[in-house]
Amino acid sequence: MKFWIDCNPPKTTAQAAARIMRKKDGTMFVGKFATGKGKRAQNDLLSMLAPHAPERPMDGAVTLSIVWRYGWRKSETKRNRARGVIPCNTRPDVDNLCKMLLDAMTRLSYWHDDGQISKLLITKQWGDRPGIGIEAGLDEG
Repeated sequence: MKFWIDCNPPKTTAQAAARIMRKKDGTMFVGKFATGKGKRAQNDLLSMLAPHAPERPMDGAVTLSIVWRYGWRKSETKRNRARGVIPCNTRPDVDNLCKMLLDAMTRLSYWHDDGQISKLLITKQWGDRPGIGIEAGLDEG
C-alpha cells in the first residue's frame, strides 16, 4: 500500500501536558491532560487516513516508510527551493510525530497492533508539495 496525502502536516504531537489534578476525594496528583490542539491534530489525521485504510488489517510483521513534508519557510533561499526538497531539522521531533500517526493508523485497522511494525523509516523535510507520504507492506525478512 502506498499513498500521498496533500495537506499541511500537523506540527502538534500527541504528547499530553502534565497537569496537577485533583481526585474526587480532594487529593492532588500529577496527571496527563490531552490538549485541544493535540486532539484536533489527531482527529485531522484520522479523517485524512480513513479513505486509505485497508479492507482488512495487515497480519504479521509490517514495514513502514513515512515522509512528513512541510511547505517552504518564507525565509528559505532560492538555492534550497531549487533542490525540490531539503531535510527538516526543526521541531517537532520525528519520533513524536510518528506516535500520533501510528496510533491513528492502528485505530483505523491498518494492522492489529502497532507492535507489528518491524521496520520504520521516517523522513521529515521541507519541499514544494507539502503532505504525508506513507508506504506500508508486509516485512518479508
